[in-house]
Amino acid sequence: MVSPTGKPEGTVFPPDLERLGIAPGAKIDIRKLGRMGERHNFHIYLYFEEDLARSSTLQEDLQEYSGAPILERPFVRLDTFLSFATESDPLFTRRLEEFPLVIEIVACGEIEVEGRGPTAYVKGLMPFLDELKMEDAP
Repeated sequence: MVSPTGKPEGTVFPPDLERLGIAPGAKIDIRKLGRMGERHNFHIYLYFEEDLARSSTLQEDLQEYSGAPILERPFVRLDTFLSFATESDPLFTRRLEEFPLVIEIVACGEIEVEGRGPTAYVKGLMPFLDELKMEDAP
């Protein structure tokens, strides 16, 4: 699967991402992953459907869902997700301390970003609700 930048999306990660602990199957707290993306200039896309995350490329998904509102797609950029969640629930950040969201890293690639050129991205899979640890929840 090749992106418009000519580099394939895949599960072989560049050494600079692997040094950060970002590799196929790695499970990383959503807050830590967001900080890494900001610090090291890569985008993170969160997928809500495992089959889609593993069987298609980000470019294919962006094309297929281009007509759908961003928040109604089966994937979203991490920064957009956190912004929406925080606006919807002002205590969301505090809840992440009690019930961390751990993202499974699936793939990486490059995407053409207007004004920036090729930009690295990582695809992560959101946990299913029944996988979240909520022992203390009523």
